[in-house]
Amino acid sequence: MLTPARTIWTVARYELSDSVRSRRVIVLLFLYLAGSIAATAGFIHVLQRIEVQLVASLGLASAGQTGSVTATLWKSDAFRQMLIDLIGDRALAESLLAIPPLALYYGWLSFMFTPFLIVLTSSARVSEEIASGSVRFVLFRASRLDWCMGKFAGQAAQLALALLLSAIGAWCVGRLRMHFFEPWATADAMLIFAAKAWVYSLAFLGLATAISQLCASPNLAVALGFLALLGLSALAAISNHFAGDGVRRLWDVVNALTPQAHRLDLWWGDAAHALPAVVFLVALAAVYMLAGHARFARRDV
Repeated sequence: MLTPARTIWTVARYELSDSVRSRRVIVLLFLYLAGSIAATAGFIHVLQRIEVQLVASLGLASAGQTGSVTATLWKSDAFRQMLIDLIGDRALAESLLAIPPLALYYGWLSFMFTPFLIVLTSSARVSEEIASGSVRFVLFRASRLDWCMGKFAGQAAQLALALLLSAIGAWCVGRLRMHFFEPWATADAMLIFAAKAWVYSLAFLGLATAISQLCASPNLAVALGFLALLGLSALAAISNHFAGDGVRRLWDVVNALTPQAHRLDLWWGDAAHALPAVVFLVALAAVYMLAGHARFARRDV
């Protein structure tokens, strides 16, 4: 009899190999890579237009180098103060200003859209096997919890690869399209953002895995996954709005149960902010998945 750790590893490895055989992982990698390249190219195009308009409005001679005006503006005292006032935290604003603009954009892009892609690609992974009946053959040799954890681990590994590939794609576009480009600083910042986005997305992967355990229909699982994602976003916004002193502190508790509440802490560069967020997000991933498993453990498959 395999140990739980060995079972989880075996299921995760099979999840990866099955994704390769079915070309599912190719679709996943293509979505992340194509989306990253297209969004980065669009960002650089808009940046070029803004720089041209800015140079023209100020009556300056055009440098003809994409990114040079942005780099100068990025280091100006007026822009720094504007960003500090906008964020409301001088230390956070100054830490963000030390990051190359393209890397900062990639970080925003990965945090914003990865949860939607996870719901689209992962919400049906358990329900597909329930619908086909193939889960019955697997559960003779593995417990339901170990099997679900293995599926989660396999999806998490694919997600890490997809985010790494998206960072490489964004970096290559910046290297080819921007004249004023800091290759090493940008690569370092992008890889850090990819790792942080991966941790942030684990909570949503736990949510998708939970919903997949509740449904026998893959299409229904994907639909409920999107509804749950929208519900979490709405709950985070509502609880953040109503949080305050006294009894309103209960809204802080509600807010802490959403991944969005810990997103800002990941933007900090120090471990004092990022590490608690990592712990909370991993815990949320486990809580979400186990909440779905409480139903899956009792259902007839």
